[in-house]
Amino acid sequence: MARKTATRRATGRTILLVDDNPEYLEATGRVIEREGHNLLRAKDGPEALEILRTQHVDLCLLDFVMPGMNGEEVVVQLRKFDPLVQVILQTGYASEQPPRELLQRLDIQGYFDKSEGPERLLLWTDVGLKAAAAVQTLSRGRQGLRYILDVTPELHKIQPLEHLLQGILMQISAFIGAGNSFVAVIPENRKDHGLTASGFVAILDEEMGLEIKASTGTFADKRTLTDCLSPSGMELVKRAISAIEIQREEGITVLPLRVGEHLVGVVYLDGIANGEKDTELLLVFANQAAVAIQNSQLYEMATLDPMTGVYVRRFFEQWLLRELRNAFRNHRPIALIMMDLDKFKRINDTAGHLVGDQALIATGEALHEAVRSGDIVGRFGGDEFAILLPQTDADGARRVGDRALELLKKNKVTTPDGELALAGSIGCAVLHPHAFDDNSLPRPIPPAYFQRNLKALLKCADEAMYVAKNAGGSRVHVATNLEWASFEDEAVKRKED
Repeated sequence: MARKTATRRATGRTILLVDDNPEYLEATGRVIEREGHNLLRAKDGPEALEILRTQHVDLCLLDFVMPGMNGEEVVVQLRKFDPLVQVILQTGYASEQPPRELLQRLDIQGYFDKSEGPERLLLWTDVGLKAAAAVQTLSRGRQGLRYILDVTPELHKIQPLEHLLQGILMQISAFIGAGNSFVAVIPENRKDHGLTASGFVAILDEEMGLEIKASTGTFADKRTLTDCLSPSGMELVKRAISAIEIQREEGITVLPLRVGEHLVGVVYLDGIANGEKDTELLLVFANQAAVAIQNSQLYEMATLDPMTGVYVRRFFEQWLLRELRNAFRNHRPIALIMMDLDKFKRINDTAGHLVGDQALIATGEALHEAVRSGDIVGRFGGDEFAILLPQTDADGARRVGDRALELLKKNKVTTPDGELALAGSIGCAVLHPHAFDDNSLPRPIPPAYFQRNLKALLKCADEAMYVAKNAGGSRVHVATNLEWASFEDEAVKRKED
């Protein structure tokens, strides 16, 4: 009878024993506790329901005949708020055994005749706990899939790669309960990132070609694997990317992100819960994340200027057209800044094009720093840049222009004549909210109308920029108010025709 006398290791399972007989409750409770289970006791139905509402319970051993509220009534109330708790009814006499139809209707696992002794009770307990584990696993799988379906649209929307990676990290950390984590991606400028698994192992000594782009917890603000990981952690990452498979060790999970056989990057997670049980769901999420990362990389390759990191002109003008429509519809102002670097030809002629490229890179960084998250920075060609400022009036546009000039001045390039601080000539144009009667507007508004206003806004900002340049440069000039074109304008009608 070793089961009755030796206390086993804790199982992590919680059992609620419900019985109106204090002696049975105490004696049976000791038997269950010696099996290593966490035991909760209740003397009647209402007390049992209160425990079930407030605490996690895997299995309920429930007396069938109790005064006030019998076992059937307890189960009926329980199923109103928890369909997962497994229930085994206990009976004192064979005549109390509930009919099979009742077991099916209440969705319970069976019944135990108390006269059969503790060994039979422990057998039923084992059966009930196994059923609980299976039901909880299925439930967690459904919840996980629902979670993935909910977050997938967010992953695949158009957004900067940095924002996407941080979002992936937050979502996957929340999904499995990781505290310290980072996402590392393979930079697009490496020519060997598309090698097969065995070939990719050859560049592991070069920090595996991975750059950390998003991080949390103890890894926050770190950018290299050697800053984050111990030798054992590095080895785990190497195994993950060489095998392109999930690797786990002592609470750490390394999840490779791949599209087919192409490795995009890895997610490193430290401090996880239920990791082994979530493997398949993690793979589903990782596949979605990898495709989203690859699409974002391709999107940025098509829309971003590779030197300065700002948007190319064609994309910028498409975005400007979209924001013009939004500004018109919502009666909001919209501002446009045009900027030309001062003395850029002199930099190229005296210091060379490499130094000129450095000046352009520094300009892109300064303009990015000068704007809000919803603003758009573009390069129109050469040393000419543009900034789109939705919902911004003349004062707001001037402030952005002044901030851009201040940030530019902090960057210097070396020329044969010495160090030269960067400067620019900035022109601002603002298209104010229209005063048309919305009920009198043509529906739909002709696309040519917005094209005409786009050209007018670009022309106005460009002319303001040359006013600033002709006045000596390194200044901001704000153009006079620009109004929306009239719908009676014959040029618009000809465009529409």
